[in-house]
Amino acid sequence: MWLGSNSKDLKVNNRLLVRDMIRKRGPIARYEIARETGLTPSTVSVIVAELLENNVIKEVGHGESSGGRRPILLELNPTAAYVLAVRIQRGEAVIAIFDLNQEILGERYCQFNTDLPEQVVEAVGQSFEELVSELKISPQKVLWCGVASPGLVSSHTGVVERSSNLGWINIPLSTMLTERLGGIPVNVENISNAAALAEKEYGLARGRDHVVFINLSVGIGAGIVAGGDIYGGLKGFAGEIGHVHVLDDGPLCTCGQRGCFEAVCGLRAILEKAKAVIPDETLQVCGKTRDNLTLNDLITKPLADSPEVQGLISETGRTIGMVISNLVNLLNPELVVLGGELSRLGQPLCDAVRAEVYGRTLEEIQSNLSIEISDIKGSAPLMGAYVLALEQIFALEEWGFHKSLRNP
Repeated sequence: MWLGSNSKDLKVNNRLLVRDMIRKRGPIARYEIARETGLTPSTVSVIVAELLENNVIKEVGHGESSGGRRPILLELNPTAAYVLAVRIQRGEAVIAIFDLNQEILGERYCQFNTDLPEQVVEAVGQSFEELVSELKISPQKVLWCGVASPGLVSSHTGVVERSSNLGWINIPLSTMLTERLGGIPVNVENISNAAALAEKEYGLARGRDHVVFINLSVGIGAGIVAGGDIYGGLKGFAGEIGHVHVLDDGPLCTCGQRGCFEAVCGLRAILEKAKAVIPDETLQVCGKTRDNLTLNDLITKPLADSPEVQGLISETGRTIGMVISNLVNLLNPELVVLGGELSRLGQPLCDAVRAEVYGRTLEEIQSNLSIEISDIKGSAPLMGAYVLALEQIFALEEWGFHKSLRNP
């Protein structure tokens, strides 16, 4: 246990130790906290009393008796505070309010022109106001906001330095949102890094230290976990594999170059390829036209079983696998997770990716490698935005021990 440099530091450390123990291990009894932390029972009781008074934790029944009275169990109060989480993509945003127990209490899905950051900020602000009103939550109890955004994001400053998908350059998104949200602190992270954070906390990457999350969406990016932490490189921009060159004289990318990975294998590119290869008679049988074809159509029978769609999935998987094989040889991960909308193409896509990766990587590197489709329900980037904000709340020394941060 780390010891503070003075009595004030020690008191703060003890408080955080008890609060985090209840958060991570609850339901838990006071005597267990004392035993696990090495704190005296009286110290634990004083800290617990303060957390109970501020409604941060709650008593939830009794544990098993070890000879005396049955101990009272404690756990985090999931409605002691709330988190606002936002996922932004080209043409859309998802805004959700979570409790402290990973539950989405309410959300908004907005489709609109995301080219103007002011419109995105206003959509988030309006959605927030509607959600707290519908949920009858005081805005003051929403302590933090996490945002997952495409592009080159400086997570330290909250600036989207460049997003070719959104068409943004040097947008101070964190500052803009904090102002619109009435002072709520905002942390912004790259969408693939946020998804990797969610996988590390709740998904297949839990307990793993060397992982690559591949976000296969309108844009394509990689969230890299190295040594247990998100690896961002010098400026936090690592993982921009969507702009790796894969095809000479290929389609024009939003970044201005031709033949980029996401221009070849991004969601819009795959739908355009599907429209080009699926015969009219096959579309007619399925009741579809080229104008209204969606990803959901490609994973729904009978269209999903057509040789054209299966061939497209195999071709896409091979290209994705080619890029991933380079990452595997370079980074030597233990797990590659396929996420984003295109991961809904399912096992046929995953099988094609695996075959390409295993055919292109060194045996010694691939011997302990797994390639899997994300099993996180809902949006991994949105969950990552939630985790990002939650970490900030539980890094606050004051929260739970004073009546006010944002709480009335």
